[in-house]
This record gives sequence, C-alpha cells and structure tokens, in this order.
Amino acid sequence: MYPKLTSSRKLDTLGGSEVPMNRRSLLLLLLTAACGSSTAAGPKTGPKQSLDSLTGVSVKQEGNLQVRTFDLFHEGHPDVWEYYATVPGPDGKPVQRLVRKEMDLNDDGKVDVWRWYDDKEHVIKEALDLDFDGKVDEVIHFDEKGEPVKKDLALNFKGKPDVWKFYEKGKLVRVERDTKGTGKVDTWEYYENGKLDRIGIDTDGDGVVDRWIKQGSS
Repeated sequence: MYPKLTSSRKLDTLGGSEVPMNRRSLLLLLLTAACGSSTAAGPKTGPKQSLDSLTGVSVKQEGNLQVRTFDLFHEGHPDVWEYYATVPGPDGKPVQRLVRKEMDLNDDGKVDVWRWYDDKEHVIKEALDLDFDGKVDEVIHFDEKGEPVKKDLALNFKGKPDVWKFYEKGKLVRVERDTKGTGKVDTWEYYENGKLDRIGIDTDGDGVVDRWIKQGSS
C-alpha cells in the first residue's frame, strides 16, 4: 500500500495547470499497469493487472456495471474509478470485464482521464482534460495493436475539436484543421514519411481545396 503523499511534494505542469508530480506520475503508472505496458505510440495490448492488489477498493453497482473506486492517497475521496461489465467467460460462466477507467490527476475531485476498453480489455479510446476545466481537450483512438489511428484535439480548449490528426502504422499521415472556428475543416496537411509534404487550403468555405502549397515552395 502506498504512503500518503504530503503537501511538500514537487509540482509539475500539464496543460498549463500545476499537478503534484509524484501523484500524477504514480496515477499514470497505476493506470498503465492496470491495462498492460505502454509506449509513446499508446497503450499496448496485454493482460490487465487489477488495482485491487495495490490498494483498498470500494465496490458498488451502477445499473449493469460494477464500479470499483480507489483512494490511492488515503485523502478521503477517490482518485481512480474502474467500471466492469458482467459477461460470459470462456467456460460460459459470468466474469467481470473492464470496460472503462477514469482518473483524477490533480486532486480536484473531477475526472481528467477516461479510457475505454474492448472485449479483450485493450484500450481503444482515451480522452484527456489537459487544462482541468472539465472539458475534454484530446481524444485518442487506438487500433488493436495499441497504435494511435486518430487524435481529436481542441487546441482552443473550448471542448470542441478543431484539429484532427490521422495515423497509419503509428505514423502521422494527415492533419485537418478548422482555423476559423466554423466547425468545418478548412486546412489539410499531408505527410510523407513523417514530414510535411503539402498543404491544402479552402478559402471560400465550401469544403473543397482552393489552393495547394507544396512544402519547400513559396
């Protein structure tokens, strides 16, 4: 069981907000350990190690899901929430399967990270509130190998995506942008071997490229 961290712990930043470094690092470590190892590309698939073995757990039922809450730092409120569905196991008997995990990074009682899992308990989507304002700023979609295939980003931090990144085999191949805040893509960036190759711009708002800019040309 982990010792309670004191107020003297160092601070780090995430999305412009201060976060207790030890708390953030430990929570990220535990979140990762509970669903397999991870790389820069994203969470890998693999067997899940439950947080039950790391700290105490409170269990309750919410509709069809069992919710396990964890107070990792013994501060009287939960830091991590795990949601389990009851499904038939390989032998036909009911088993608990992890379907979603949530985490509070900055100790404000609000969820900052959400993860969704497939029927093999592999992460298929992750959402992040980077500036802790209660709005999702980034959503990452993963393939069955744990590689990112798409990222939806709200760079304006208003909770509405304005940049979309697309990946193939873990490499960035296209970026779409809404630079005018209209909700429509008006700029397309295409990448070759990880390098920007060309940019397409919609100048009249009809959703069609009107001007192309080749990388290296003016």
